[in-house]
Amino acid sequence: MSGAPLRFVARAPRSPFGRLVKWGFWLVALLPPLLMLGTCAGLKGFVLSEDPEVAGGALMFGAGALGVLWAVWLAGLPVMGLLMLLTRGKKLVIEAPSGGHSPG
Repeated sequence: MSGAPLRFVARAPRSPFGRLVKWGFWLVALLPPLLMLGTCAGLKGFVLSEDPEVAGGALMFGAGALGVLWAVWLAGLPVMGLLMLLTRGKKLVIEAPSGGHSPG
């Protein structure tokens, strides 16, 4: 009894550049939100300062830092995601002839 051949579909491993892009994607995905939270937590003491100049400077610095982090995160994530998809390993299709007998 001869049936259709068995097909296995797999992906080749990523190249070294592909692995670097994948690590870069995860870095861009996770680091800016953590830095945003750290910025908010770190500036709390300065924003609540009794000196209005210190509080104003902290607010301006925080707004600038958060703006840059948001821009890096929102612009970098789609770019790195696209690069990550483009650097995947090639799809491999391996065909094995089906034997008419059972292995046991």
